[in-house]
Amino acid sequence: MLFRIAIRLAMSGLAAAGLFVGAVNAQNSPRVIKAGDINTYPPFAFKDIQSGEFTGLDRDLFEAMAKKIGATVKWEIFSWQDMTSFAPLKTGRVDIYGGGGMQGHAARRAQGVSFIDFVKDPYAFYALKSNAEQLKTPAALCGKRVMTFRGNVGTTRSLDKWNDEVCVKTGRPALVKVDMDGGTPTAKLELKQGRVDLAMGGAGSIAYSNMSEGGIYIMLPKPVGGAVYGMAFMNENKELGESLKKGLDELIEDGTYVQLLKKWNLPVEDSSIGRATINGAPEPDQ
Repeated sequence: MLFRIAIRLAMSGLAAAGLFVGAVNAQNSPRVIKAGDINTYPPFAFKDIQSGEFTGLDRDLFEAMAKKIGATVKWEIFSWQDMTSFAPLKTGRVDIYGGGGMQGHAARRAQGVSFIDFVKDPYAFYALKSNAEQLKTPAALCGKRVMTFRGNVGTTRSLDKWNDEVCVKTGRPALVKVDMDGGTPTAKLELKQGRVDLAMGGAGSIAYSNMSEGGIYIMLPKPVGGAVYGMAFMNENKELGESLKKGLDELIEDGTYVQLLKKWNLPVEDSSIGRATINGAPEPDQ
């Protein structure tokens, strides 16, 4: 009997030791942050044609932020529609969005999310360079078909304001909005196939497309406003958001942030946020 008790005690001790070692190893292992993004919005978040890998400013910057807090990142790619529903966050599939060209305006924050503001992107119209002769002045854009992304509040408000001031109030025909799903690749395809005359998007994305496609686009007069993109997280995950915001501030201070903007050919003066904020972006068209 005493022998059996001794064996049981020894086994219990080994089990406890195993649990202790496991706990220590877990503490020493870097935390893995599950992050979501799109892959259709270069240079921020896109699929590299050569390697097929997810790449862009979003990835580089977020992974650098995670490294600052001793974490690694596991990425999952979603559609724009999935991202704007916030289902990946609400169901716990991911802890945070790495960006995704998403603005943290009031309607989105009302769904229980907050945003780490990380980059600015002014809006612009763009078209094929082959149509440049028809689009020399702002007034020449009136009456043209322009593609907009369904559900993108920022570009829609900016476009409506520009349309009202330049076209409607001056008696010219209004722009014809063509709402579609998809990202920048869809917009470029619609332009090339002649289904729209213009598209509207972030100046950074347009410039990158020109660089990678031999300068086939022209950037037209900028509408009023622009975007401040943010990394969305659920409000109850505030500790993670605050720690990553601190990591972003450190990257701004040590110069890494500016280096990454330059890497992705984003103009520092137009793109830099200066300092990290949470829910600090202005409402579209403010």
